[in-house]
Amino acid sequence: MTSVTGWVLRTWLKITLALGLGVLGVWLFTDKPGYTVVAVIVAGIVEVWSVKALAKEWAYEARTAWWWTT
Repeated sequence: MTSVTGWVLRTWLKITLALGLGVLGVWLFTDKPGYTVVAVIVAGIVEVWSVKALAKEWAYEARTAWWWTT
């Protein structure tokens, strides 16, 4: 179970960093402020979706394995 928890946290961190770098890239390399707003909204939606998916994956693993047995 601890390996799954570590995997979920590492995956979440990678997704968050990638989205942050994407928003930063849009902010630095575009001249229209509307693009940055769209990038932030899309990154927020992707972040919420990925957190929900990772939580579902973690919960599935938690149902099949107990903390003290791994």
